[in-house]
Amino acid sequence: LKPNNIILFVCIGLLGIGACKKGAPLENEAPETHLSVGAINLTGQARLNSLVKLEWWGTDPDGYITGFEFSFDENVWHFTESQDSTFLFTITEGSDTIDIDFWVRAVDNSKVVDASPAYLSIPLKNTPPEVSFVDELMPSDTAFNLLTLAWDAVDLDGFESIKEIQIKVNEGDWITFSPRSADGETEFATLVPENPKATGPASASLFSESGDVLGTSTSLRLNGLNSIYIRNVDLAGSVSIEDTLDNIYFNGQTEDLLVLGTSSALPNAFYKSQLDGIGVSFDFIDYVLEDRKNMPRVWNPSMSILLSQYDKVLIYAAEDVVVNAQTKQEDIFLEFAASAIDGYINNGGKVWIVSSMPNGHSPNSALFGILPVDSLSSSPPPSQARLPIDSLAVGAFGYPDLTSNALITIDPFYASSDAEIIYAAQLTKNLGWYGPEDNCIGVRRKVSGNTAMVFISVDLHRINKDEPAVAALFEKILKSEFNW
Repeated sequence: LKPNNIILFVCIGLLGIGACKKGAPLENEAPETHLSVGAINLTGQARLNSLVKLEWWGTDPDGYITGFEFSFDENVWHFTESQDSTFLFTITEGSDTIDIDFWVRAVDNSKVVDASPAYLSIPLKNTPPEVSFVDELMPSDTAFNLLTLAWDAVDLDGFESIKEIQIKVNEGDWITFSPRSADGETEFATLVPENPKATGPASASLFSESGDVLGTSTSLRLNGLNSIYIRNVDLAGSVSIEDTLDNIYFNGQTEDLLVLGTSSALPNAFYKSQLDGIGVSFDFIDYVLEDRKNMPRVWNPSMSILLSQYDKVLIYAAEDVVVNAQTKQEDIFLEFAASAIDGYINNGGKVWIVSSMPNGHSPNSALFGILPVDSLSSSPPPSQARLPIDSLAVGAFGYPDLTSNALITIDPFYASSDAEIIYAAQLTKNLGWYGPEDNCIGVRRKVSGNTAMVFISVDLHRINKDEPAVAALFEKILKSEFNW
């Protein structure tokens, strides 16, 4: 070999030895990023809705992946350790379609990022919103003085994409308002005639749950059939398919006394006969008819508004258990109506309640305090208090004595401290029954010197042997006690 060639060989050899020297650092290689979908080739109606799930992963030849950064403009990047995410994209208000740019890049353990991020163009199309009445919370065929509506609204583009709820009564104008509920919650509004005693076409206000007026309609048909329509509109201007509540008879108010029958059909004729006998006209709602079809489906605010429309209210109830259609809870009628009765009294109403009470009714019940009742007897079953045939419910404060027409089981109670006892029973104690020593079965409560509530815990149609005395009782309460 020539000397020059030898020198060149040695240099190359030395360089080779230096390059392979143990422990010498190698230059870090950047990671690579991949999307599970390379492209979305959709156009027209086939475009995606604005809720999109994307998946990605990364590889690193000389380390490991610690996370990813994604961007919609290649300027602002968002870090995540996840390899997938569901995005809710916003479509510009008034637009029907949009293309979203999406980049994602892997980050390795040396904080080196992929210099060539994976890219995807996402073609989106707005999805129209949806809305529908909640059938089980709607009246079956008749509304009494008011109509509480319940509906569910959804939008695949996100609940916040819903801009407006619109409700129309018959051929009237749409009442438009913003959603008041949260995603997944049923929303309510109540249609109330401005004059419930009007007939024919009438003006009505639509109230939110909180009592705000959402709008008015002039096309309600009082004492006639009505159709109610609902739809919603999203930010892109898309309108949902309408849902309809058809052929609802809207029963208007005619009198100042409301009678609610909630126990059974048996007492209906008795109360009608007594009221007719003293010349008192009344509006009647039968809450037992046809499997309780007229029972409120949404108690609040329906019952409160209903009671507020009347000067006087008579309720005859029982300890029968009813089902709250909204909450699915089971309890006696008075328990569900308690808050409405309380509000009615506080606003100057007058109410007469005739109802037995179930043994062992919860001492924490809201009724105790709202009714002029402190508590019930704690005597356990099968002990009973009985009123034998021809025995008396002895009246006080000018109330007539009433006579039993059969042997009946009764529910004496402890009167509240602000109550006056108007009836005590000539009862017999069976199987060791014990309870209030005054045998109280009837009380009244006065507010500012006026009788605002009368409560009797014995079915009147079972202590009506002395018919003139029963007539005198109705006359005293409705024409004397409540004459203010």
